[in-house]
Amino acid sequence: MNQQLIQSYVEYLKEKGYSRQTVHAYSKALEQAPDTLNTQVPQELYEHINYVLKKRNEHFSVGGYHNFKPASNLLFLMVSGTTIKEYTRKHTKHSVNDGILDEFYRYSTEFKSMIDMSALAERHHVSEFLDHIGSIPDDWSEIAAEDLRDYVCDVFSELKPSSMGRYITSLRNFFRFLEYSGIQVNQSVLNLPLAPADWNKSHIPVILTPDEEARLRLHYDTSTPEGTRNTIIIRLMLDLGLRCAEVAGLELTDIRWNNGTIHLENTKNKHSRELPIPRDLGLVLEDYVINCHPHTDDNHLFQRKTINEQYVAMSRENIRSVVRRVFNKENIYGWWKGTHALRRTAASHIYNTGNSLKMTADLLGHESLDSVTQYVKVDFESLRKVSSPWPGGDSDE
Repeated sequence: MNQQLIQSYVEYLKEKGYSRQTVHAYSKALEQAPDTLNTQVPQELYEHINYVLKKRNEHFSVGGYHNFKPASNLLFLMVSGTTIKEYTRKHTKHSVNDGILDEFYRYSTEFKSMIDMSALAERHHVSEFLDHIGSIPDDWSEIAAEDLRDYVCDVFSELKPSSMGRYITSLRNFFRFLEYSGIQVNQSVLNLPLAPADWNKSHIPVILTPDEEARLRLHYDTSTPEGTRNTIIIRLMLDLGLRCAEVAGLELTDIRWNNGTIHLENTKNKHSRELPIPRDLGLVLEDYVINCHPHTDDNHLFQRKTINEQYVAMSRENIRSVVRRVFNKENIYGWWKGTHALRRTAASHIYNTGNSLKMTADLLGHESLDSVTQYVKVDFESLRKVSSPWPGGDSDE
C-alpha cells in the first residue's frame, strides 16, 4: 500500500482512540499487503481484501496475518463508511437457503437475544455449511455429529481449535433452532462439546490438566490479603467460568449473602445472570471481605495498591496478570494457555458432571436468561445441587 493511504489510516485510528501499539501493528500489517488495496472504491477494496485473506500465506507471517484481519476491516470502514460484515450482508447474492437462514437469524436475535453481530456471524457460518452440502436435506436427522466433524476438519483444517469451535457452536445452535421449530434432528449434533473438540487427536489440550488446575488453585498464599484476593480471582474463573472483565467489574453488593449467589450485571452480551457460590469459595470470600478488603469509598470487590499507597479498582488487565503470573511461576505453558483456559476448564467440569450443554451455556453467559426463563430456572436448581451453594441458599437438600 502507498504511504499516503497508510498515513490517512494512521490518523483515522488515532481519531478513533486506538493505542499507539495497535496503530503501529495494524499499519505495519497493511504495509505488507499488495498495492491492490490502494483503491478507494468499496467493491474493489472488498474483493481485494477477501483475495488477500484467502492467499494469506503469500503475503504474511502468522503474526502479520493475525493483525491484517482487523486492520483491513478498519481500512474498509474508513473507505466505505460501513463494516465488511454489513457490506457482505447487503451485497451478497441471494441464496436458495435465505429463507431458513433468515428464520435462524430472527430466532437468534429475538428469542435468544443475541447481539446482531454474533447472529450475523452464525448465519454466515451456517450458510457456508449449507452451500457445502449442496441443498437443504429432506431429513435433517440424517446429519450426525460425525458429519459436522468431517466438515469442520476438512474445510477449516488450517484454523486453530478455538476458531474451529466458533463454527461448531454456530452449527450446533442452528440444529437447536431446527429442533425448536419442530424439525427432527439427530441428537448427537446437540451433544457436541461446548469447548472446541480435539477431533484431529492432536497432543495439544484445550483445557487444564488436573495437576495444572490443582497448582493454580493452591499457588497463592491465603494467609496474606493479596494472596487471598488472587486465590478468589482464580477460583471465580475455575469454578464459575467468569471472564476477566466480569471479575474486574464485581462489586461488594454483587455478592448476595442471603442466598449464596453472585450477581453479574455488566457482562459481555449485556445480560445479567446470577450464579451460586460453592461453599468453600464462599467461606474464602467471607474472610476476604471481612478481614482483607481495603476500607475505601470504592465499592469494587478487587482492588490493588498503587505506588502512592492508594487503592484503586483492578482492571481487566490486572486480573489477566494475576493469571499469567501464576502460569509462569508454575511453568504452565502452551499457546492456548491464557486466561480463557480457566473458563474452558470450568465449562468442561460443568458439562462432564452430567449437566446439559444448555445449562453450561447459561452458566457461562452465552445466552439470554430472559428468553428461556422457565428452562433456566430448572437448570439453575440442578446447578445448586452440583455446586453446594453457600452460605444457605435455597436448596432441596
